[in-house]
Amino acid sequence: MVARNRRTADNMSDDIEHLSERGEQAGHRMAESITERMPMAALAAFDAFNGPFARVMDQNRLMFQKMLHAMQEESLRFVNRRLEHTGRAIESCRDCQGVVGLVAAQHEFLVEMARDYAEQTRRFAELVREVTEDGASSMTEAAASGASEAVRAAARRADVRAEPESRAAA
Repeated sequence: MVARNRRTADNMSDDIEHLSERGEQAGHRMAESITERMPMAALAAFDAFNGPFARVMDQNRLMFQKMLHAMQEESLRFVNRRLEHTGRAIESCRDCQGVVGLVAAQHEFLVEMARDYAEQTRRFAELVREVTEDGASSMTEAAASGASEAVRAAARRADVRAEPESRAAA
C-alpha cells in the first residue's frame, strides 16, 4: 500500500510538471503570435513586462512543486505511522481479556489517533510556513531583479532611440 501511495504521489508530481511545461510552451507560442503583430514600441514594453512576469510564474511553479512534494512525503509518513498504530491496536485487542480490556485498548487507540492527527496538523502548518517563507524571500529577490532588469532594458531602448537622433544632428 505504501508503494502504491508513493507511485501515486510520484505520478501526480510528474503530471504537474508536464502541465507546467505545456503551459510554458503555450505561453511561448502566444508570445510569438503577439510579437508578429506588435509594433516595436509595444514589443519593447511587452518584453519589459514579460521577463519578470515569467520569472515570477516560474518561481510560483517551483514553490508549488516543492510544497506538493513535501506534503506528499509527510502524508506518506503519516499514513505509515497510522497503519503501524492500527496494527498494534489490533494486536492488543487480540490479547484483551474481557470487556474492560477491550475498552482500554480502544481508549489507547483513540488517544494515539488524536495525538497523531494533532502532530500531523502541526507538521503541515510548519511545512507550509517554511515553504511560504522560502517562497516569499525568493519572490522578493525575483521582483527586485526583475524591476532592475526592466529599468536597464528601458535605458537601453532610450539609448538606441537617442543614437539615431544624435547622428542626424551631427
